[in-house]
Amino acid sequence: MRRLFALFVSCCVFMPSPAYCWWETGHQVVARIAVAHLTPAARSRIARVLNVLDTSQAVEDALAKAATWADETKAETGTGNWHFIDLTLQDDKSDIPLRCQDDNCAPARIRLFAARLSSKPPLDSRWSELDALRYVVHFVGDIHQPLHDISDADLGGNCERVNPPLDTAKNLHAVWDGAIVNALGHNDKALAAELEKEIDAMTPEAQHAVAAGDPDDWTWESHQIAVKDVYQYLHLPTEPILFPAGCKDAPVAITSTELQIGNAYIDEMAPVVRQQLVKAGLRLARLLNESL
Repeated sequence: MRRLFALFVSCCVFMPSPAYCWWETGHQVVARIAVAHLTPAARSRIARVLNVLDTSQAVEDALAKAATWADETKAETGTGNWHFIDLTLQDDKSDIPLRCQDDNCAPARIRLFAARLSSKPPLDSRWSELDALRYVVHFVGDIHQPLHDISDADLGGNCERVNPPLDTAKNLHAVWDGAIVNALGHNDKALAAELEKEIDAMTPEAQHAVAAGDPDDWTWESHQIAVKDVYQYLHLPTEPILFPAGCKDAPVAITSTELQIGNAYIDEMAPVVRQQLVKAGLRLARLLNESL
């Protein structure tokens, strides 16, 4: 699994360039979309938890800020494994529990912290209601980034180099974490507003259908996107089921790969990313409405 390697390779906190930070912008966009679809009761509860005024704008800004907390603190809390799940190319949906030992994966943590918000027995006394909210918001975003739901003995795309770099994205994971979403726009508030117009054009029935499912459903959907739009599209070799601690331990076929990814790929995948952000926002809203 990615473990500590992911903290340093793919975490926005330690990268100086915004091109590595889909989930700085992306997490904030997801949070902003979600707030627009909260029930009044859920919004009021979140306002109390975040200690802000119970207005749409105040809650939206505060939840967007809270959305990145899990990345900012995962080194000190030792929770890096909670941000992804290593489903291999050989796995089926039924293998999700197998790849999530001791609930150390994103979909399991979504369920556990959502239960905490529902006033069920606390998962762990060290996690407050505020922590639970911040984790739910963040992990729902994480599982909608397809490379957080897959592994081909490559740490979710961290071990395949992109040469020449795309913007400042030097590996495949960074392309999806940063380059594609940055092509949509660096301003989270503007991008959320733009995507909200697309949501407004959907029928209520369509919005309801998008928001349906549970964390395992969403994880598997994202995994399938990664298989189709990343590994198959880029003709990456299927490796044996291995979980290297770092890229130096990955198969040579992976570490020797140098991908040439141009603007055509970014343009083709941009609609996929837009859809993932919309899905994450609507699904997060539904989860929070049901939990709060």
